[in-house]
Amino acid sequence: MRLLIAALWMALASAVQAGPEADRTLDLIRLEAQMQIAREEGLQHAQTLNDDLLDGQGGALWAAQVDAIYDVARMAEGARGPIEALDPETLSRLNLFLDSDLGQRITELELAARRAMMDEVSEEAAARAFAALEGTDDARLTTARAVIEAGDLIERNVSTALNASFQFYRALVDGGAYDMTEAQIIDEVWSQEETLRADTEGWLMGYLLLLMQPLDADERATYLAFMKTPEGGALNAALFDGFGRVYSDLSFALGQVLALNMKTQGDHGSEL
Repeated sequence: MRLLIAALWMALASAVQAGPEADRTLDLIRLEAQMQIAREEGLQHAQTLNDDLLDGQGGALWAAQVDAIYDVARMAEGARGPIEALDPETLSRLNLFLDSDLGQRITELELAARRAMMDEVSEEAAARAFAALEGTDDARLTTARAVIEAGDLIERNVSTALNASFQFYRALVDGGAYDMTEAQIIDEVWSQEETLRADTEGWLMGYLLLLMQPLDADERATYLAFMKTPEGGALNAALFDGFGRVYSDLSFALGQVLALNMKTQGDHGSEL
């Protein structure tokens, strides 16, 4: 295990040589595949909004509007900037790990775990697995918590979700679906924070346990070591920055078309 971690740190600390930069990084992290999953999550959410706020009457127009909002190519383009802004030295060192066999395996496991968590049965099974390990000294549980801490994943996810929620409500108000002041919107969004934080922690633990299940102890240790490097931290921050911008834009656009549909159905100007 120590040799694996030492090898990783030596690779990241090695002298920079000519090599792929931002485009290569974006390919290696499978940005478009990540956005495809985000699109599918968005379509699921839009269906819930249709059921709950449009009485299931959104129809073909709602489907077309939502389809246009969750455009994978545009979403990926919107998330590129913070990664492209990383300096070439950081990108070159990042790609040493991302392009390794383990780096690519982890990327595939991340995608597979996130897709699995879209399924209610799989998410519940992951939650049960977390509950069964809670309070134990299981190595997977320890590593999952360490990964969360290294990436500040709970705070970053909660912040992203709260910002997106604020944009969603702002669009509903701008579109005349609700009558709320900005202060009321902020109060409504912050009222969700405690529940959102608990849900986020549970989701992340289930997701990471699922992701790490096929990895052995040395591979988990290397994954954690990468997350703790300056390069891993820079990539994590850039991803949250890019995804945060995209999710805020998507949430505002979704709120706009939802407001339009609600007004069309005569359910406008009401209080939340």
